Amino acid sequence: MLVKLNKIQISCIRRIALITAFFLSIGTTAMSAHAHTPHDMVYAFAASPNYASDKTMFLVTDGAYTGWRYNEILRSTDGGLNWVDIPNGMNHPYEYSVLRVSPKFNTDQTVFAGLKGKGGIYRSTSRGDFWESYNTGLAASNLIVRKMEVAESSTGYVLFFTDANGALFRRSSTDANWIQVLDKTNKVTVIAISPDYATDNTLVIASDSGYLQKSTNNGNDWTELGNPTGTIIYDMAIAPGGAAEIFLATPSFGIFYSSDGGSTFINKGNNLPNEAINNIAVSPNYATDRTVFCTSLKQSVFKSTDKGDNWVLFDSGAQVTKQTALLNEMTDLQVSRTYATDKTIFLPVFDGLFFSSNGGTTWKQRQTRRGLMTGLAASSNFNSDQKMIATTYVGRGIAISADGGSTWSTSGWPNPKGHKLNFFDSDIVQNPNGTQTVISARNGFVGNSTDFGDSWSVKFVPRFTAINPDLVTFTTLAASPNFTNDKEIYLGSRFHGVLHTKDFGKTWRLQRGVPLNHPVTSIAVSPDYANDRTAFAANRAGQIWRTQDGGDTFLRVGASSIISIGWGGQRYTWVAVSPQFATDNLVIAGTNNGIYRSTDGGTTWTKETHASVGSNAVVQQVEFSPNFGTDRNIFINVRGKGLFRANLNGGGAVTASQNITLSLLENENIQFTEFQISPTYAVDSTILGAARKNIYKSTNGGLTWAVAGFPDN
Repeated sequence: MLVKLNKIQISCIRRIALITAFFLSIGTTAMSAHAHTPHDMVYAFAASPNYASDKTMFLVTDGAYTGWRYNEILRSTDGGLNWVDIPNGMNHPYEYSVLRVSPKFNTDQTVFAGLKGKGGIYRSTSRGDFWESYNTGLAASNLIVRKMEVAESSTGYVLFFTDANGALFRRSSTDANWIQVLDKTNKVTVIAISPDYATDNTLVIASDSGYLQKSTNNGNDWTELGNPTGTIIYDMAIAPGGAAEIFLATPSFGIFYSSDGGSTFINKGNNLPNEAINNIAVSPNYATDRTVFCTSLKQSVFKSTDKGDNWVLFDSGAQVTKQTALLNEMTDLQVSRTYATDKTIFLPVFDGLFFSSNGGTTWKQRQTRRGLMTGLAASSNFNSDQKMIATTYVGRGIAISADGGSTWSTSGWPNPKGHKLNFFDSDIVQNPNGTQTVISARNGFVGNSTDFGDSWSVKFVPRFTAINPDLVTFTTLAASPNFTNDKEIYLGSRFHGVLHTKDFGKTWRLQRGVPLNHPVTSIAVSPDYANDRTAFAANRAGQIWRTQDGGDTFLRVGASSIISIGWGGQRYTWVAVSPQFATDNLVIAGTNNGIYRSTDGGTTWTKETHASVGSNAVVQQVEFSPNFGTDRNIFINVRGKGLFRANLNGGGAVTASQNITLSLLENENIQFTEFQISPTYAVDSTILGAARKNIYKSTNGGLTWAVAGFPDN
């Protein structure tokens, strides 16, 4: 071995590196949130192997900025100028860890998505237009995907992934099942596949302590390469040309290089910073251009044109946001497989998607989240006035339509500097004299309008520095139906639980019964609030909280009977209260494990088992028909499946349902971010749906749909 360190040095270095990596990966709980706008963080990325001609790429980012935020997979076919959500079939409650595209994407149209939760792998053979589970042969303990790589084979593709336990699995395009090729004792954390895999069948894996193994026969047999760096390994890359040249990215010593297939390694890295190197990628044209790229924890992108001997920094513009652990900032680096033609490098990081089309010399950022709709509300007189409000993220903020969504204007919310604004929700209250009050909120501010958004009375919401020094960031809101008289508003937040005002924002109180460590995803106020003083709040921990004394106390309900699945912070929950609550006491909860109902005001709960919606449906939103007393309908937005209209019997149980947006989902990849039922539904049968930047409208109860308009144009 050309790198010579004695055993004591290696042991000490390894301990330091492991401790450092641990703290880099978890961050610190005291880390403050420094805003970057828009919040277009990229969690996973993959580009078409034919990028030079098809300009196709896929990425995972947060859902639209509403109270629920399931990750979304987006696709662009124009180099990132425009993006579409591709949710069809993704009926699971988990986050994504990795995306990969088949090397033969041009003909097989295949994309893979690996999940952090126990969802395993999903596959699409239609460019992402439809997804299905791809887990045959895997046990439940193998369904958390840590790393995944794909290679070209003589018959199609070969896919390798390592699970959370460190076992390694393989499946080819002709296999019916996954095959375990290394068990969990190998503790695999990094996978590198030879670009010439179709001929050399070579891959290298690294363990969580930095030990390498190599296979030259498709993972059937392995050769120990030891720990050449004396530390752990963050990333690996194999250069084209028979898998002789291997690059290792490490937290302590920069880059290691082997020219003999891993038998020996030398340390390289002239001009690299004295910090961890966490990503490394090799040009597909390496045989002639000798080009390698890498990133460090805080800087990107470094380029070498002499096999890694010397490096030059070309600033990508990607910033360290300080909103995540340092190791999660610069998360990925990929080189276009058509680099010889397009000279494209991709840098998908927590700060967004950056790319270079001239070999790394200059960089641009592609936006994925500007102008997204985050909320929707319809006039209580919608049938006659056709007015609606849409809130948007990094756009108009609040957009107003007076013609059913065909045209939109910017509201009169004070914005003297003309900045792009972020709003998260709105509510419209019918006043006793027939007028309406609109309530809306943005970070740190809440406002009300009595002329449907033309002018606003805006109040500052004070910081609660003992909890969080930053502005209060809101997720959802609900006003008292008797707002004209009581001035009460409940606001859900990311870090402050539920806030409550009884004087339209002059004073605020925290509802300390509701946990502060899980964002609030839904708030519902009883239509008979003036008498029963009842409101509900749901959060991302799968919990529902109820007040029956006008917010003086909140107590958890359904703790033993409402069963969500997955990680505690991913149990998005929605709650809706019957318009007939004063007499039927009916409450519906939508969870990531189906629908639950209560017929005693939320004290006890029963799971809905009717097969038409699905007993384990991942529910994103539930609303009652405003005409529920007559039509007995509720509407349920199910992740990856669409919007259902369900009929309830006298006991609140589902008797039948119909998927009323199946054609939108299958033909146009439309899954609503949020939907609203017209308050005058009994007369106009109108349903409104928000999908990224578009409003969809149905005037016949969901039988047919049309694009109504674009609020942020």
